[in-house]
Amino acid sequence: MAKGAQVSLVDSFRRLAAWLKEHDAMGLMQSLAPGAKPIQLGKLEHKLGFTVPPGLRALWLMHDGQRKAGDSLIGALHLLPIAWVVNERAATLRLLAKVRAAPEHGMTREEVRSDAWLPIASRKGSCVVVNAATGRVFAGSDEAPYLRLLAPSVPEWLEAYVEAVERDEYALVVDGDGAFSLQRQEG
Repeated sequence: MAKGAQVSLVDSFRRLAAWLKEHDAMGLMQSLAPGAKPIQLGKLEHKLGFTVPPGLRALWLMHDGQRKAGDSLIGALHLLPIAWVVNERAATLRLLAKVRAAPEHGMTREEVRSDAWLPIASRKGSCVVVNAATGRVFAGSDEAPYLRLLAPSVPEWLEAYVEAVERDEYALVVDGDGAFSLQRQEG
């Protein structure tokens, strides 16, 4: 694991926690699960047949997704625990089939051909996915454009997201069931 990736992720989560504390929403930060064990990542990689990229490995070793399925730390998306990745990956591969039918700008040939994609966060047809070979992070949607490049790595993606939250591009929302999410502000 790259030391820089871990330091960047720690800083991003620290800043996100500070913003949530300011907005009386520490419960959302507390919905993060403790880090996965390296053996869990090894089992996942064995099952998948490819290696998890370093930035995503660092993220999962720090926080194995969110415990409460209703809470959404990444915008309106639920940060996925490792145990959900194999099941959620089926939707990622269906999305990739759409991309292959109409290749999109911003993806490398290697990424378009590869099945080595992993979901990081998802909810109702929207997702954040990473290509295991390149480590690049994309926003996914059921509607074209199906994939849109977000960042060259997981740590850079999280850093950009936290910066947007700090600029108040997101607003804290609590639904009727008491679940928290961060919704992107219009305008």
